Amino acid sequence: MRFNLKTLFVLGCFACLLPFVASAVELSGAVTVNQTSDTATKAKSEAINDARRQVLFKVLSKYADTDALTELLKNTSDDDLVNFIVSTSVANEHISSTGYSANITMDIDSGAVKQWLGQNNVQNWIPNTEVAEKFFMYISLSNGLNDWAELKRIAREMKTEIETVVMSGNQILAKMPLNQRSKFTVSVRSAGWKYSDNDGILHIWK
Repeated sequence: MRFNLKTLFVLGCFACLLPFVASAVELSGAVTVNQTSDTATKAKSEAINDARRQVLFKVLSKYADTDALTELLKNTSDDDLVNFIVSTSVANEHISSTGYSANITMDIDSGAVKQWLGQNNVQNWIPNTEVAEKFFMYISLSNGLNDWAELKRIAREMKTEIETVVMSGNQILAKMPLNQRSKFTVSVRSAGWKYSDNDGILHIWK
């Protein structure tokens, strides 16, 4: 691959931006679950509950006392933990008569968990809600501007916009409102796109 000065400059921008991207999406986590039970429905329900607990611990342990968080999660019901999840997206889902497995990504309501931890005297350093309002995605375009136009159209149909952060040829770093992430991934998948989650950063390609 040949690099010119412009490409090297943009790659440098990507490298400089990544620490800020990571801090902006820390309240999103992805886990893999594989659950068996008496029925497929029960296995899926148990898997989703387990994924929620895993994601909350995985993400919040970076910002809170781990021992206190572990105890609090143990003493909080699944029904109560539902209130802390903004959106959920599922990929690679497999269902059998008694089993369920999937890759699950969940976005956390930073304001709600910060209040919850505070009310239960768990020391924490949850980022400001404003920081977590956007999620970042890395887009690889195989058909240049046509692909980019399609993604913009999908966003407009959702009555939102994709904000470009850095663009270099067929590679784009962009961001969208966090509460649109789940709906957006479903829409792009329906349009033939593929995606993966890398520590909260969404990678989209065709």
